[in-house]
Amino acid sequence: MRAEPLSPIDAATLWPQMHRLTTEVIATRAGENLLLRSGLAATGLSRLPRLPRTIVLGLKRGLGYRGVVIVRELAGGAGWEAVSLRIAREKDDEAVAELLADAGHEVAQRGGRTLYLRYAEGSPHREAIRKAGLMAYRLEQLYALPLSALSREVPYRAATRADRHGIFRLYCRSTPEHIRRSEAPTQQDWRAVLDSYDCEREFVFEHEGAAAGWVGIGEREARTMIETAIEGLAAATLDLVEMQAPRHAVLVLGEDQLALEHDVFARGYTALGVRVLCARRLALLNPLKEVKAVPAESLALPQ
Repeated sequence: MRAEPLSPIDAATLWPQMHRLTTEVIATRAGENLLLRSGLAATGLSRLPRLPRTIVLGLKRGLGYRGVVIVRELAGGAGWEAVSLRIAREKDDEAVAELLADAGHEVAQRGGRTLYLRYAEGSPHREAIRKAGLMAYRLEQLYALPLSALSREVPYRAATRADRHGIFRLYCRSTPEHIRRSEAPTQQDWRAVLDSYDCEREFVFEHEGAAAGWVGIGEREARTMIETAIEGLAAATLDLVEMQAPRHAVLVLGEDQLALEHDVFARGYTALGVRVLCARRLALLNPLKEVKAVPAESLALPQ
């Protein structure tokens, strides 16, 4: 049994069968959208939004599919993320493990170093994900934003390209070492992690010439990183999130961001659940160059 990469045309023929893959293993955020757009691209339609490099792997059962996984390349090319995994049965550990294992192989062939994945805490597919080599290293707490938010003056400004290094330094200061080691030991890896957040807008707070606060706002999620020692910064950060995030968005806090929990509950945020963040480090596949046999007589040997 082996999962096989699907061509864009295969992806287009798969779309009508998606309703049969009723069990969702990974919390999909962009997976179906990527699949639909790749199918449209196969028809030759132009003026489509730019697509990231995407791998679609399918595990076939006759003419149908036992499972499908969609993996997208993140910024910088060092990391890839499994954004959707669906199976036909309610529980199929063999299919889940095979799809993720083969996805890792395909990512390594394309020069990727890390495969990331998020799933709901308590998922019955946890053991199958672990068997595929993905190790959990962080928990993400999800909170619904309060219904009303007041407009306040906040000390944040819109982030620019020049702030990238400063944001990475803030990440290194505010994130525990055991998480950084698994997630983003280099700035290139951090670019991939940041891309997986799907932030459409970013804001930065500077203190003594260095980035001391960061807020990323996306269509579905809002994220933060702050220097907790700065008085009043936590409140200002939540003010910005409430003013800028869409009403249906959720605030995502890592397990290492407990300093914000008191402010979050005091403002009436509602806990929605917990996600587990996994990663698998991949070996680079560098094939040996072709060699050609040379007769010994042609070599210049010392006399």
